Amino acid sequence: MAENPPPKPAPAKPLTDLDFHSGVHIAELNQLIQEYQARTPEIRGDPELFQAKDLIFSLLGQVQQSDGKLPPVNRYFLLSGGTQQGTVHVDGTTLCPLFPGGDYDTSFTLLVPVLNAAGVPITLDMTQSPPGHTRISLQPFDAPTLQRWSECSSGDETFLSAALVSEWFFRALSAAANNLRVELRGRVTSVIVCVGSHRVLYDIVPVVAFRGWPEVAQPWLHQGHFWDGKLRDEDVTASFYLFPSTSGSDWYLAFSASELHLRRILPPPLWWSLRATMAALPWSDLEGLGPYHLFTLALWSCERLPSRYLAEEENAAHALLGVLDDLSGSLAKGHLPNYFLPQWNLLQGFSPRVMRILVRAVAQVRANPSTYLRQAVEAAKEVKRRAKAYRRQLLTPTDP
Repeated sequence: MAENPPPKPAPAKPLTDLDFHSGVHIAELNQLIQEYQARTPEIRGDPELFQAKDLIFSLLGQVQQSDGKLPPVNRYFLLSGGTQQGTVHVDGTTLCPLFPGGDYDTSFTLLVPVLNAAGVPITLDMTQSPPGHTRISLQPFDAPTLQRWSECSSGDETFLSAALVSEWFFRALSAAANNLRVELRGRVTSVIVCVGSHRVLYDIVPVVAFRGWPEVAQPWLHQGHFWDGKLRDEDVTASFYLFPSTSGSDWYLAFSASELHLRRILPPPLWWSLRATMAALPWSDLEGLGPYHLFTLALWSCERLPSRYLAEEENAAHALLGVLDDLSGSLAKGHLPNYFLPQWNLLQGFSPRVMRILVRAVAQVRANPSTYLRQAVEAAKEVKRRAKAYRRQLLTPTDP
């Protein structure tokens, strides 16, 4: 007679459900994630934010009028949150940090096309660049375009230089914004606008804009994805960009419009845990790593895990721990594939020494996640205190 199968274990209760690795209560982590989410609400609809945006757009209009390089009719792309929040992939650069509450209160990422390649028969030259990177020739454009960008081109074949474009853009915007704080951080031009009681940070990236979908990413498009049935193909594949790389004249492919649609359908608990993980990690110790790497891991998690699992609020803590585990595993292997171009390793070029430092730093957080989450909550409280102190200072009358 066959033995009776062992009874199935009862579902773990919140007060006794422990993380095997760190020993922390899952319920405690969930509570900290919720507290961090409550401490960092998104600011929307404030009239002062619209004034700040109008000012930035006005400055860009001045750049176009003074230099003539920017397209006279342009289509900017605005994302909520700065580059330090992982809105875009900052290629090979550790940004000199700007601090919320101290330097700014609200942040945005703004993509400004310096060239619009719609309708231009361009073939991207990716043969002499790392995966995901490319050079772009100005030859297919008309003669006036070639003339305008001649000072920012390199080589006999008039390749548009990412380095020269970024430096030109920073100089041109700085000249227009002579009374604002403007900094060049890698290839990102950061501008802080003070309007009323708000200090608004704009991380501005000069890009080349394309319609449609790049040939190199076609294989990814024909695979099944978690967003099938939730988004239309044309929403995901309507456009892409070239971002300026830190490697000289190279540019790299960016799918920011597609990512915006994907962010909107991420299960909320996964998004909460992702934001909390970004806040908990000590980025000053993570040279070359950035929040965009975590966002990539979250997208890959959606491909392998049921959406119902990720949508359960009590699984937010498991998602946070899972993202940290995935990050540790990626660092140990030295490999993290780009979501849209899996042949592009986002950890390519990290030295063994840097990788060891990253592995240790992430391991420290994974071993005691509740401590780092509490620090993130306290840091969010401090941001609010600093913002209130700044507003009080504005309201305090100065002595004549």
